Amino acid sequence: MTRHILLYSAANFSSGGGKAVEQYGVSVVIPSYNRRDAVVRALDSVLSQDYPNLECIVVDDASTDGSGEMLRGLAGEREGLRVIELEQNAGQGAARNVGARAARGRWVCFLDSDDELLPGSIESRVSVFIEDPEFDGIAFGGNIVAGKSEVLFPGTVEKGVDISLHDYLKDRGWLHTNAFMISRERFFALDGFREDLRQKQDVEFFIRALCRVNARYCGQACSRMHDLGDVRARNHHERIARQGYHFIDAVRTNTEVQERVEPDLLKDLVSRGVSTYLSALYRTGQYSQFREVLRRSVRQGELSPSSRWLKRYLLSWLRSPSN
Repeated sequence: MTRHILLYSAANFSSGGGKAVEQYGVSVVIPSYNRRDAVVRALDSVLSQDYPNLECIVVDDASTDGSGEMLRGLAGEREGLRVIELEQNAGQGAARNVGARAARGRWVCFLDSDDELLPGSIESRVSVFIEDPEFDGIAFGGNIVAGKSEVLFPGTVEKGVDISLHDYLKDRGWLHTNAFMISRERFFALDGFREDLRQKQDVEFFIRALCRVNARYCGQACSRMHDLGDVRARNHHERIARQGYHFIDAVRTNTEVQERVEPDLLKDLVSRGVSTYLSALYRTGQYSQFREVLRRSVRQGELSPSSRWLKRYLLSWLRSPSN
């Protein structure tokens, strides 16, 4: 359930009395949970973009650190900012979908509350659609990870070049949630983000989307990530452990994926998903479940019994013999 605290109607985003949508309007959705300080940097990076007909929608995911109150105050002051407050924590996927449903732009893109957009990132992605009106896929740019000074793509790519499902499955470094744009209509034709996933919602969405459309490079870096230290890593492992096989099942039960993806790539995708789950169990000290999942995965052919997993299996007994 959502509660709209304030929907600020930006003066630079003409809505034609609330009915018409600007032909080239863009909505940037920022899901935020207990990021009171960081989210201000994120929304400022959106509102400072030199692009007309732009709105920033921050979806506060039932924060407990005073974010909601702070954002309500900012919504009354910042032109172009709209705030939606969720009554219960629903996760990033759900928060992004809520923001996209409230969006008035022709295109939508997303930004994590920890990170920021780079100058020109909106205009460069919109140009992909303007230069080819028949293109209805994903426009993407580069994402600069924390601690780096430039984009680290898996290979070279020129502006206007398309990335396929095969390319993405070979290396998921091509696409990032912060750096893609899609038409709002196409986003919901693809059913948006899966709300039952608390991790890898972006990976699952990109796989599902690339079964139907390609992604086209806009020619520049669009976003920069920031390092939150061990907070991000710890939460990452805990969420993956809780999620279990949901991501893996979401991929291997998708009939379009089964039809489009070569068996070897699909097997590798499942194996990597299982490896991620096992690592999360091990890192969070859930040794008994770790051993059970490892044995089952090897029996079912989802994972090869490498020396790495054998070592962790033995160490799990030593670290917690009774667990």
